[in-house]
Amino acid sequence: MPHAFSHIRAIPPAAAGWLLILLLACACIPAAFSPAGAAEETPPPADSAAPDTEDSGPEQAVYPDVLNEHIQRGGNGNPAVSLYYPVLHQTAVDEAIRRWATDVADAYEKEVGKADGPDGEKPSSYGMWDLTGLFELTRPSEGVVSVTFSVYSYTGGAHGNLEITCLNYDLRTGRRLDLADLFKDPEKALQLMSSWSQKELARSLGEDTDEDMIRDGVAPDLRNFANLTLTPQGLRIEFQPYQVAPWAAGPQRVDMPLAELAAAGPEARIWPQAPVAK
Repeated sequence: MPHAFSHIRAIPPAAAGWLLILLLACACIPAAFSPAGAAEETPPPADSAAPDTEDSGPEQAVYPDVLNEHIQRGGNGNPAVSLYYPVLHQTAVDEAIRRWATDVADAYEKEVGKADGPDGEKPSSYGMWDLTGLFELTRPSEGVVSVTFSVYSYTGGAHGNLEITCLNYDLRTGRRLDLADLFKDPEKALQLMSSWSQKELARSLGEDTDEDMIRDGVAPDLRNFANLTLTPQGLRIEFQPYQVAPWAAGPQRVDMPLAELAAAGPEARIWPQAPVAK
């Protein structure tokens, strides 16, 4: 995950609305994570914590048998860090996720620590800078988990930055999964995702469609499809802000059903219910 925090600018009121809605939706309307391995998506548990005050940001959702760890640093006039990550009770996976989250927090603190002006003073907005990270959990089948992070960071200027990162793991082996683990023919999967995304984004964006951005952002290149949320129904393709649409349109998601991926040979150990290519 790149940490180009030095290029981040502050979020104006107009842009803040969709960001808060996105993070709230990510945190509070996730797919269920069931230890019993039932591959279905449901609303978040009723006992998820509610915001403490009217001005509180979105809350991290709570999942059955998953511990929410919280990295909390700074504040009191310094940039604040609030980053949640899950503990799934699988040693190798938990260590990998903890290390990823810690690296994100460390990189942000290192970057903002360099933010001295010409006179050696910190910027006037320095105490308002922050990094906030929440996650969603989905589970396409028993033993496989998908963790999707939304990390928002702000370091002054016109608006902040939002970065989506998907970490997919096989809980039986502790291995992180990549595209070659998901499909028998990953190159075919890229072609199918590219075609599907181009069509779906043009439909969903409507008047906000930028054909050049979409064409470049969904080209069948692994870098364009680096963040895939695995669901029982198939894939949720996550696009970063500016990848396929202007900042004002927000980050884009495209759901792709397994039936549309059949020609790429979805792996049965990921999706036992996957259709067989004809």
